[in-house]
Parts: sequence; C-alpha cells; structure tokens
Amino acid sequence: MSKPERTSDVRYTYREYVEWDGPERWELIEGVPYLLASPSPLHQQIVLQLGAEFALYLRGRPCRAFVAPMDLCFEEDEGTMDVVQPDLFVICPPYREDRRVVGVPVLVAEVLSPSTAAHDTIRKMLLYERAGVPEYWIVEPEERAVHVYRANHGALRWQMSKHAGDRLSPQAFPDLAIDVSVLFGS
Repeated sequence: MSKPERTSDVRYTYREYVEWDGPERWELIEGVPYLLASPSPLHQQIVLQLGAEFALYLRGRPCRAFVAPMDLCFEEDEGTMDVVQPDLFVICPPYREDRRVVGVPVLVAEVLSPSTAAHDTIRKMLLYERAGVPEYWIVEPEERAVHVYRANHGALRWQMSKHAGDRLSPQAFPDLAIDVSVLFGS
C-alpha cells in the first residue's frame, strides 16, 4: 500500500498501517497518521542511556523495556486506530508481543525535539491518558530535565521535574534510582 494521506476525513487502522511501503516511521492516533522525524544524536543518546538504566534493572524480572522503533498498541484488535512508537516504554505482564507489543505500559518516556514537542506533550499525552498509562516522563534535553506526569483520577498530572544532579524513581519501581545527569551525558 502506498503512503497515507493526511486529510481530516481519512482514518487508518493498524491493519492498513502495517502495509505501508517505505522507510518512514509513522504513528496513528485516532486513525490519523503522523510522520516521525529522524532523531538527533543527542536524542538517541538520551534514549540509549534511559534504556540501559531500565534494561539493567529489569534483568531477571517479568517486566520488559522497549525503545523505538517498536509499535505499541493498547488493544488486540487489528482494526485499532492507535499505534505509537514511544522513545521508551516499560510493560509488565499481562501483555502480548509479536510484531508489535499489545498492552498498557507502566511507564512511557518521550524525549522532546523541536519538531515533536507539541505531538508528545499534547496528542500523545492525551492518548496515554485515555489508555490508562500510569506514568509518563517527558525528557527535555534543552532544560536537562525530566518532567514526571502520573495518573490521578484518570488524568495524567504533572508531579515533579527532576534535573541533572537529581535522582528519579519510577512509581512502579521505587527501588530504581536513576541519576538524571547520566541521561544527558554528564
């Protein structure tokens, strides 16, 4: 299938999404396709460091960490109209994985870049909120900060911001203390 059209009246499903040709990476939110930008080296270093922290911590445990590009769907239905590729997500049983991961992560993290900031802080945050994701981290490279949002009565609400020099623990893994400086290479 050829690339999707970005019009207000055309919606796509996961089944159609997997048939698209080309090297581009896409996400679907409510069936609307969004082209993902190529990440910067700093963005990728932050994702790598964050992924390494979780990979080491989760070794031998039932939960798993995934980094982009990995399709995440919140429901099993191939007709779902939501598929995203978070920079990092951590998921615990029960979930399913084959060519995609299906389930609700205990944590999602997105590293902001100028071209994706609005998409990550508005559109994707609302999707994660609807899906029931309990914790969402927005990593801001320019500020050298991680902004933590946690579910509160069904809504993701800002809880705290941690900066280089601080330690950060996910709600699901309170014994994991991540040195925020490590994420930014300092």
